[in-house]
Amino acid sequence: MPAGIGSLSRGVRSPRSHMRRGDTLLEHFRRIYLAAQPADSVDVPPSLGVTSALSGEGRTTVATGIAAVMAMDLDVPVVLVEVDLAHPGMHRILGIAPEPGISEYLRGECEVATAVRQISDRLFVLPAGNPRGDAARLIRQLTTADLRARLNTSGAILVFDLPPILDSSYGLLASSMAESLIFVVRSGQTTSAQVKDALERLDEAAVRGLVLNGAEPFLPSWLRPRR
Repeated sequence: MPAGIGSLSRGVRSPRSHMRRGDTLLEHFRRIYLAAQPADSVDVPPSLGVTSALSGEGRTTVATGIAAVMAMDLDVPVVLVEVDLAHPGMHRILGIAPEPGISEYLRGECEVATAVRQISDRLFVLPAGNPRGDAARLIRQLTTADLRARLNTSGAILVFDLPPILDSSYGLLASSMAESLIFVVRSGQTTSAQVKDALERLDEAAVRGLVLNGAEPFLPSWLRPRR
């Protein structure tokens, strides 16, 4: 397994003392993508987007984790697509070169097959690349392109790491690329008013789950470990 994706499942293959933590992390991401399934179907949506109200809420980490676990669980290719062109970060998580990516493909500088990286048997990544200050125009171009056909991945599941809704002028437009949406909220950072504002702008039927990121579970003081 390539180095990048190994960091997401390190607990499963590391010494026994870390095994429980790794299993818990994988199960966390598994529950998120399963929540995106329609109530009347056992099928996973063909495209799943991860978005948030603001920047810095953990969208890229959640999207990467979901895609990695889906690739482990399902018998179809999973393509992780970094759509937050203005603030790319997936290459750091996965340990891949930042370019070429979507930006270079949309400018006609490379074929899409050149920009896609294979991470494991069924997990593929299409990073943002370098938008050169032209992210908004490239996003508009991307939303009109038939990305699935260009990728030649019939039956594949696309996981989109989307821009934030309130911090990005094209966040709402980009969200239209995904059939189902997961909304990430950073605990202690995003206000309820900001969450409400962002959710009201999205298609209510498309939002399938909300992830509270970085939350500390409440415990009575007498149960908390002493420091």
